[in-house]
Amino acid sequence: MNRRDVLMALLAAGMATTPLEVRPQAPRRVGVIHSLGGSFNPDKWGGIALVKAIKDLGYKEGQDVVFDFRVWQKSEEIPGLVHDLLRLKVDVIVAASPPTISAAKSATATVPIVFVFSAEPVATGLVRSLNRPGGNITGLAWDHGFETYAKQLELFKDALPRLRRVAVLWDANSDSTHDIYVRFYTEAAPRLGLEIVSVGTRSAADFESAFETIRRNKAEALIVLPSAQVTVPHRDAIMNHATKNRLPTLAGIIQFAYPGALFQSAPNHSDYPGRVAVYVDKILKGTKPGDLPVEQPSKYDLVVDLKTARGLGISLPQSILVRADKVIE
Repeated sequence: MNRRDVLMALLAAGMATTPLEVRPQAPRRVGVIHSLGGSFNPDKWGGIALVKAIKDLGYKEGQDVVFDFRVWQKSEEIPGLVHDLLRLKVDVIVAASPPTISAAKSATATVPIVFVFSAEPVATGLVRSLNRPGGNITGLAWDHGFETYAKQLELFKDALPRLRRVAVLWDANSDSTHDIYVRFYTEAAPRLGLEIVSVGTRSAADFESAFETIRRNKAEALIVLPSAQVTVPHRDAIMNHATKNRLPTLAGIIQFAYPGALFQSAPNHSDYPGRVAVYVDKILKGTKPGDLPVEQPSKYDLVVDLKTARGLGISLPQSILVRADKVIE
């Protein structure tokens, strides 16, 4: 073997034992979409907690993962924001609120979607079943369906035994799923000797006529369904009408205060950001969304406002106060 052959052999041996240059992997992209007033915005508790929870799982922001938040004010903006995330080639989309979930599912059948606050995911056709969602979507449901709304009516009946008519104020926009909940109330009401006065609204401009309908139908109490488009951002206006009409009110959400509501009764979603982070982590590591079961709330909260009760001349039974997670004096 001549000198050149020896040199080439040594070089070959060196290449075999020296590792190839390792190029850093591009960070994974997580898109998050919610409404302007929603809890999963980057500056709200849900968005902040989600980022922290994913980082707590070992991801370094900017190095391992990048977050792309998109916020909408009107529902017609959502499809454009979803397509914007798809152009960025996000690895997973976190879609919070029913209008966002629906738009994300319509836009892609391949990019994994983790939904948050889904209303009746099986009934609305989002998933095949809670245990085996199938497709590219899974996540966290808002509640436990019919049982949740039957219990709210039971709470009102326990507080006001003579109650006969309950008005339900809900979001009647085409991308809302509130009609499902109104059906649950309507089905549960006769068992308690109650009638439901259904009042759909599409904007704050409808509130005056909505409360006129409530008065005309002689409703004695009010339930307000939470909506990112209507009832949550305009909750002060709603409660002004309810207070003026001396209507004991139950707000079906905890995260946002409804001043003057007698009750706030809803699932506790405080652990949802951490649970979403687990979904995202599993998907980024290769698990198919359709193989991850849909989860439901693990806890429900009840806030009781005794000041409001006194103002309405209502004496609440001790059984309700004992059940309350928080009592406002």
